[in-house]
Amino acid sequence: MRTVDEPTYKRFITGKLRRFDDRNTAFSRGAVTGDKYTRMHDQSIANLVKAVPGKTILDHATWVAGRTGDYIIRRAALGREHQPYYNTTHRLKDPNPVAMSRIVKEKAAWIGADRVGIARLNPLWIYTHWGMQNVMYSGAAQAGDPIEIPPEYETVIVMIHRMDYDIIRRSPAVEEETDIGYSKAAWCSASLATFITELGYKAIPACNELGISIAMAVDAGLGEMGRNGQLITRDYGASVRISKVFTDLPLASDRPVDLGVQRFCEQCALCAKYCPSRAIPAGERTDRPNNEHTSPGLRKWPVRAMQCLDWWVKNGTHCSVCIRVCPWTKPNNLLHRLVRPFAERNIAIPLLIKIDQLLGYGRQKKNLSFRQDPAVELKSESL
Repeated sequence: MRTVDEPTYKRFITGKLRRFDDRNTAFSRGAVTGDKYTRMHDQSIANLVKAVPGKTILDHATWVAGRTGDYIIRRAALGREHQPYYNTTHRLKDPNPVAMSRIVKEKAAWIGADRVGIARLNPLWIYTHWGMQNVMYSGAAQAGDPIEIPPEYETVIVMIHRMDYDIIRRSPAVEEETDIGYSKAAWCSASLATFITELGYKAIPACNELGISIAMAVDAGLGEMGRNGQLITRDYGASVRISKVFTDLPLASDRPVDLGVQRFCEQCALCAKYCPSRAIPAGERTDRPNNEHTSPGLRKWPVRAMQCLDWWVKNGTHCSVCIRVCPWTKPNNLLHRLVRPFAERNIAIPLLIKIDQLLGYGRQKKNLSFRQDPAVELKSESL
């Protein structure tokens, strides 16, 4: 491609150029002249009522879902319950749960989810009250307000969003994959909820808020909970973020999976060994909570959550070391797909762990320069 000193349009300028008024764009004029947007969307609804090929209710819901991020920014914020954007009068008639589950998973993958599972919602996984973490940015609820998911939301759709292995290896230095992972998760859950509401059903999108995402992901067959308190998935290990959508859309549930993680974690404990805060137990499971940050009634390795958070404070950023050192956290390439069946069948676990260490997996990435230009001195000064 040839570069030039001046843009090619310059030779066509014939007079003084002026700034343009946004009120004179076709989009703005169309909104006030004949209300063309309303008429266009009325025609869209008419098309779906007639089931015009290529313009059915599924097609309508898909294109509206694709614009969700744009709509959210334009409208500034959504309420707690995801409202339909245009279709408020028609519903997909008698959806087949099995076929609809397949469609929902296809749409979730199109939106950007890496894996999708569906489960019947266990009310025990819903938080009892709002906490400060999930209300500090929105103002939609107050810490201490009770949380109740209406009983008609019988199903939860759970999506996982993989994080880049190479970037996770930066931890405990700044690694941005956790943060972009949450943004991707928010985009996917909001967009999938839009798709469902445009079909005439209810949907509530969520990331960490409202309930225990890991437990729901396990119920939906996306992995198992590991010693480090994280979801361990087959393809990406612990290097994932989770989002979810609660809905009354009839769907078929997936079955939970046994990846061999429980036996593996019993013999591994690398996450406990390398945890900078010593928050992960190295010993046996227990059903005794170590403090108010742990629920009783289930034998597990209760993470000392506040101890972990205190390390974040000291570190000046969040920490993903337990994800980084987990032997399940690998690139999903041919080599690791070949080795994975041995881990799943709990064959030679100590040997697998030793090889993992000898090959250097889980070590912090040595080159921590952040795409640094040698000509740029990375020092800061007061504003």
